[in-house]
Amino acid sequence: MRPTSQPEPRVAAVVATFLRDRELDRLFGCLAASEVPVASVCVADNASSESTRQLCTSRGARWLPQTTNRGPGAAWNAALSSALEDPEITHLLVLDDDVTPPPQTLGRLIEALDVSRAGAAAPLLFDAGNELWAFPEPQEKSLRAAIRRVHTPEECLSALGVDPHPFCWATGACMLYRREVFAHGERFRDDFWMLGEDLEFSMRAASVRGGVFTARATVPHLPPPQDPRSAATGHREKFLALLQNLSFLAFHSPHSAHLRTYLPGNFRRYLRTEGFTPGTVWDGWRAFWHGAVAREPAGAASGVQIRACARQRMTGDKNS
Repeated sequence: MRPTSQPEPRVAAVVATFLRDRELDRLFGCLAASEVPVASVCVADNASSESTRQLCTSRGARWLPQTTNRGPGAAWNAALSSALEDPEITHLLVLDDDVTPPPQTLGRLIEALDVSRAGAAAPLLFDAGNELWAFPEPQEKSLRAAIRRVHTPEECLSALGVDPHPFCWATGACMLYRREVFAHGERFRDDFWMLGEDLEFSMRAASVRGGVFTARATVPHLPPPQDPRSAATGHREKFLALLQNLSFLAFHSPHSAHLRTYLPGNFRRYLRTEGFTPGTVWDGWRAFWHGAVAREPAGAASGVQIRACARQRMTGDKNS
């Protein structure tokens, strides 16, 4: 039940996409099935694809072609600006194109905001095997250990309960924000390329308006399959971007000093995943240096160069 003093929610969905028409159409179907109606859908297309334009038109979504692919942050900002042109919009549902929110998701996130009076609400994200894929960082330290021990939606609900919990930061593949969070021009940083701009924005939102997550809202995250070679190359590039962005945030964000304790674990995971070789060590060190010391997120020229070198090393492409 919503408090009688609050107006009925009017939600706009804002989506960043890049050459994923199949996943985007699947997401349109999820939004159409939402128990809480979605008033509008704004899609920022980083590929400016004609097929994506046609899909958006057929689904009644607003297509916003981007002149260059500057990553999800810039795309979300474009979609947000478009959605906020409607003065009656009360909430913004920020989405990746590869999530599949069940019909009850939006209602449960709105309820979490109503109960907590927070400005942002996050679900738990699960992979294709129904295993916990990504989760917000709880403010309560005891929950940080608990959430790392659970795997399935049922285990999460048993361990965390039905009440919303405050978070420090959250992965942004599916996030609900109150309009007020964006009232003074707050937007995602557009210099991260990818992997980190969502964390940074959620930290800012939580520090000013409060942010919560709820185990009652569980959302599958289902990226499309890739051929093994492309997947391996893309994974390393994204991992390096993440390391550079986390290094930047850990030392240069007023809301994320606690991330410093997680940096060693992320670098160990990178080396376990990508292999302990001179090349991977060098790339990882450069990502740390440019993020932590040079104060450059992964969208800067240094990040582009680090990823290009990693790609050349993996593919043997002399022109990379």
